Amino acid sequence: MHLKKFILLTFLISIFSCNKNENKNERIFTENYSIEAPSDFERTNEMNELAKVQFRKSKEDLHFIVLEETKEGFQNGIKMGVHKVSPSLFGYYKVITNHFDEITDNFETSDYGFTKINSCNAIVFSMSGKHLEEGKEVFYRYAILEDEKNLYQIMSWTNLAYKDKLIGRMAPIINSFKSNSISK
Repeated sequence: MHLKKFILLTFLISIFSCNKNENKNERIFTENYSIEAPSDFERTNEMNELAKVQFRKSKEDLHFIVLEETKEGFQNGIKMGVHKVSPSLFGYYKVITNHFDEITDNFETSDYGFTKINSCNAIVFSMSGKHLEEGKEVFYRYAILEDEKNLYQIMSWTNLAYKDKLIGRMAPIINSFKSNSISK
């Protein structure tokens, strides 16, 4: 009888140990920020040549990149007439959504809101539509953040058909962002 209990206990411990390992996160550090990626995601450099941090879970068609730009560079673009927006976080949002409107058919934004993510001002929103070049229906969960010196974009995306299944995995990763440039 004790042997059966021991075997059952060993079996349960192994199941819970496996589940714990699947949910572990790895913090990825750069010079200006860090973000957590689930340990079962693959690190890559193939999705966007400008992104320092890129990771994905191909099996689930779930992708993340982080882009950064200096506030000074964005403001210079406004002064030179490249962007016709205000030099603010909302102006940055307009530049990004205008770009996606140009490359996406049936473009829509939703779930827009101002928030704070670990002391950074942020705008978090969703976008969807058919990517014109790739011809795929895509859902994006996006965050635009600012610290004292930089603007950041955290872009996560998947096939539109997987939106409801995967949106819950996107938010914790986005909310794990931490800037190294925030005054205490």
